[in-house]
Amino acid sequence: MGVAQADLRCSEVLGCLPDEALDTLAERALPRRYAAGETVFEEGSPGDSMHLVRTGAFEVWRTEGVERYVLAKLAPGHAFGELAVLDRTPRTATVVAVEASETVRIGAEDLDAVLAAHPDAVRQMLGVLARLLIDEKELVIRDNWMLERRVRERTQDLRHSQLEIVHRLGQVAESRDPETGRHITRMSRVSAHLGKAIGLPPEQCDLILHAAPMHDIGKVGVPDSILHKAGPLDADEQHRMRLHTTVGAEILSGSRSPIVQMAETIAMTHHERWDGSGYPRGLKGEEIPLVGRICAVGDVFDALISARPYKRAWTIDEALAELERQSGVLLDPDLVAALVRVRDDLPRLIEPGEGEYDV
Repeated sequence: MGVAQADLRCSEVLGCLPDEALDTLAERALPRRYAAGETVFEEGSPGDSMHLVRTGAFEVWRTEGVERYVLAKLAPGHAFGELAVLDRTPRTATVVAVEASETVRIGAEDLDAVLAAHPDAVRQMLGVLARLLIDEKELVIRDNWMLERRVRERTQDLRHSQLEIVHRLGQVAESRDPETGRHITRMSRVSAHLGKAIGLPPEQCDLILHAAPMHDIGKVGVPDSILHKAGPLDADEQHRMRLHTTVGAEILSGSRSPIVQMAETIAMTHHERWDGSGYPRGLKGEEIPLVGRICAVGDVFDALISARPYKRAWTIDEALAELERQSGVLLDPDLVAALVRVRDDLPRLIEPGEGEYDV
C-alpha cells in the first residue's frame, strides 16, 4: 500500500504544507512495518529521516547509565524524528515499536527538496514546530508542578502522621503521671523557645519542639511503685529510675527520621549535668550535646513550676532563681541566662489549652 496525501496531513508538522508539496512527499515517502520490540532508530544515530505513525504504537526511550526511561508514547498521527531531520543532529532518543506497527518514512533529502521548492512553507512548518515545542514545554512544566504538589502533600501527610506518633509515644510515659501530657507540652515549648532565644534556626527549633516530648519515653520500664513514690528513692530504686535514659534511647535508636534521631539524643542526655555529676555517662560541659543541655533546662524548669505529691508548684520567678543557683553546676550557664532573658515569654508557653506552639 502506497502513501497518500491524507496520510501526511495527519501530522501537524506536515499538514501545513501546500497540496503540491504534500503530493511530492507522498510520492517519495515509504511505508515501513515494524514488529513488536523492533527499533526504528537508536539514540545517537544520524538524523536521516522522520516518521509518521500510521498504525500501532511506539515508545520513545532515553538511557542514563544502566537506567532506561520512557519519555513518550506515540500513536497513529504522531510524527517523530523531525527535529533531527531539519538540523541533521544525532538522535536524542531511541524509538521502539511496542506492537506490530506501521509508519510513513520521509527521508531527509526528500524533505529538503520539497522545502527548497516551497520556501513559504518553511516558515509555516517552523511556526508549527515552535508552537508544538512550547505546548510540550508547558505540559512538562504543568506535570512537574502537579508532581511537586503531590510530593509536598504526601510529605505533609507523612509529617503529620509522624508527629502524631511522636506525641503519642511521649504520652505513653506521661500517661502514668497525674499531670497527663501537660509536662511534655510545657517542657517541649520552653525548650524550643530556648533554642530560638540562642539563635538556632527555625527548623532546628521545630525539631526540638517535636523531639522533646519523647525525652522520658524510657519511663515505660519504670514500675509505678518507683515512679509515684512520694519519698526519696533508695539506691536500687534510683538505679532503676536512671535506666530510663538508656532504655529510652534504645527504644528510639535506628530511626531515619531527624525528629526521632534528635529524640534519641535527648532521651540519652537530658539528665547529664554541666559539672559531670549527671547520668548515664557522666558527660561534662559541652561534651553534652546542645539539645540535651537545652532540654535539661526545659525539663528542670517545668519540674519546678509543677505540683508534685512532695512539693507545691513554684512560681516562674522562683523557678528561674533556682535555675540561676544551678547555673554552671547542673545546667549550662549560657542557656540559663538565655531563659532568664525571655522571662516575659514564659507565661504563654506554660498556659494550658494553647494548642501547638509555633516556632
